Amino acid sequence: MMNHESELQTLLISTINGLKISMKSIMKEQGIPLSPLYFMILKRIHNTENCTANFLADVTEKDKGQITRLIKEVIAEGLVIKRPNPNDKRSQFLQLTDNGLACYMALENADKAVLKEMRSEVSDEELQQFLSVGAKMLTKLNAINHKKERG
Repeated sequence: MMNHESELQTLLISTINGLKISMKSIMKEQGIPLSPLYFMILKRIHNTENCTANFLADVTEKDKGQITRLIKEVIAEGLVIKRPNPNDKRSQFLQLTDNGLACYMALENADKAVLKEMRSEVSDEELQQFLSVGAKMLTKLNAINHKKERG
């Protein structure tokens, strides 16, 4: 009897690892001395109006200290700046610099090319079904994890 759960786990881990390897390669080719996690941080900052460090910690489920270190590094690289939050003097908004936006866009385009190639033999219908099933499973996994956090 096949163990589909084990196959699912292997597929998901292998896919994530493959995407990380691809992004590391792209970043190395572009001379960007950062890891794929930084790309995800830049993406969140780009896609979130009035993005804060607390928001990044929440959505990435990373420790606030780790997020603070990541932000310091992207600021040091000249990719992100902080600007005051006019509604809360204790927080600051994060914004991509022109250099950060150019870096993000180059990485985003390269990432999209890899994803397009990855799904080149998958029809739109197959992809939609995969995404639908994946969303259901992720919803269930999040419910399980939040239940454990409260319990």
